[in-house]
Amino acid sequence: MSAIHLEAVSKHWDTVRAVDSVSFSVEPGSFVVLLGPSGCGKSTTLRLIAGLDVPTAGTIRIGGKDVTHAPPAERGIAMVFQSYALFPHLTVAQNITFGLEVRKVAGAEREKRLARVAELLGLGALLARKPSQLSGGQQQRVALGRAIIAEAPVCLMDEPLSNLDAQLRGEMRREIRGLQRRLGITMVYVTHDQTEAMTMADRVVLMRAGRIEQMGTPEELYERPATAFTASFIGAPPMNLMTVGGATIGVRPEDLRLSSDGLAGVVESVEYLGADSLVAAKVDAQVVLVRVPGHATVRASDTVRINWDKQHEHRFDNNGGRK
Repeated sequence: MSAIHLEAVSKHWDTVRAVDSVSFSVEPGSFVVLLGPSGCGKSTTLRLIAGLDVPTAGTIRIGGKDVTHAPPAERGIAMVFQSYALFPHLTVAQNITFGLEVRKVAGAEREKRLARVAELLGLGALLARKPSQLSGGQQQRVALGRAIIAEAPVCLMDEPLSNLDAQLRGEMRREIRGLQRRLGITMVYVTHDQTEAMTMADRVVLMRAGRIEQMGTPEELYERPATAFTASFIGAPPMNLMTVGGATIGVRPEDLRLSSDGLAGVVESVEYLGADSLVAAKVDAQVVLVRVPGHATVRASDTVRINWDKQHEHRFDNNGGRK
């Protein structure tokens, strides 16, 4: 039985189709990421699962139970918002246990759960502080603690790391993923950051304009993109899409090389990244990115030739963008 199952779920506002016939399943204990650009429908889909919005059409099941029209409190879920939504006048301990108090959980049980969550998240020394006395990462841990203490089998997260700096995001990615594995929680996580999706997910649901573009493991989306959109969205930097002889050919920057033959281009920039360098070359009207090891030996305005092995090519239909 799937922990979460959506079947032909849609959400329309007048002529706007925010979510358009979306179907997918989330297995118990798995980590699924809803990924896509702004406005693609991923956050709306999460809100539909949470019960914060009601679908125009379709069915939503959680734990085999039809919850399409059930209120959030009856869905057995916890949720972490982008804004953290902490009460400024309450302490860390009170913020974490607030939901338990509302549900009339006994004091002894609340204290027991609080101690376990505080130890799990390293919040023991912060329980008496107010949110204003915490760093961004600490506030994120409090929001996580409030979700975990509910002991709900399903946890929904809506871009929870977007307010953190790059280094802290990396640390929190590892913490959230490790926490999910240790507790066996079923997690659905929304982000527009493909690095988060690639490093955290068991499966990725890539969305575009309210529909699912492709579903699969991070490896499947990276190595076998089904469409030009998937190819261009997944990867940092993304796959090069080049028009060669009337066809759209995709090649990853790491699969290209500077050589004595191939497509002619003019170097526009060279970015040294430490272990490798990223060379951007103008080929006709297209900018092509080539990842080369260590320091690049070329400079801006140099003429180069770019080549690749045929087994690294991905060919896409020029009309629909399908592979």
